[in-house]
Amino acid sequence: MVRKTLNEYKWRPDTDFSKIVVYYIDRLNPRGYAVLRGDDIVDMGDKFIFTRDGMIPYHRVIKIEYDGKIIWQRARRA
Repeated sequence: MVRKTLNEYKWRPDTDFSKIVVYYIDRLNPRGYAVLRGDDIVDMGDKFIFTRDGMIPYHRVIKIEYDGKIIWQRARRA
């Protein structure tokens, strides 16, 4: 669902992909998560988001925002 959401916003003519913000689990970050901006996404493969600095597996994505609004969020576990 993460890939589908990102692709939808990347290719829709009425959206600006630079307004995308992806929050993902980063165990090395003291907050426990890191933030990726749409401008830093180079490509989206079958299993990973490719960035200028590396790649992020889709299963680590927590939330996606567009222009400050949540457009996708991982369901919380009970």
